[in-house]
Amino acid sequence: AVTNLGWRPHADQVGQTGTRIAPEIYIASGISGAIQHWVGAMASKHILAINTDKEANMVTKADWAVIGDLHEVIPAIIAEVQSRKG
Repeated sequence: AVTNLGWRPHADQVGQTGTRIAPEIYIASGISGAIQHWVGAMASKHILAINTDKEANMVTKADWAVIGDLHEVIPAIIAEVQSRKG
């Protein structure tokens, strides 16, 4: 994770011992959903999980899930949003 690499402070890490978040929508890209991370993200109003593993904890608990490679799915989502913006 970026916090382990020193790119961001530990306080920015979402999880039980890090930051707890509660956005309108949390896009969990490639996140398996370990219990520690889930505790930090579970207050989100809606969760969209993008993962290749349909059995991943985050996928099974998310409001919506896309089973696929995040490197393919995210560019497709961005392209769709941009096309709808006109």
